[in-house]
Amino acid sequence: MIREKVETFGFTENEMRYIMERRLGRIALVSNNQPHIVPITYEFDGSFFYLSGWNVEYGPSFCEVREKNNVTLLIDDLTSATLWVPRGIEIMGEAETIEKGDFQYMKITPRGKNSWGF
Repeated sequence: MIREKVETFGFTENEMRYIMERRLGRIALVSNNQPHIVPITYEFDGSFFYLSGWNVEYGPSFCEVREKNNVTLLIDDLTSATLWVPRGIEIMGEAETIEKGDFQYMKITPRGKNSWGF
């Protein structure tokens, strides 16, 4: 379902559908002053992206994220491997780690985007 508050950020209907139909992406973080790209699964509630998992809180990139860290989340695929038709959306945003009891997760607030192939 497309939520109104996301449209204020600027996702198009096609971008929203694409984001909601997928769960696999890649996140770019910096750890020890080195860029690092990590495959992740995500949830999207219409306003924020959430990353979690059984081992994510122990990863060095995750542990170094503090409030308002800049990150890039890439969600992409090929519409057809035989015709090589790429499509995707790159979401730039601010990440913060949040703890609730024994559970930790990363919350990403979208601030910008680039998309192609829609």
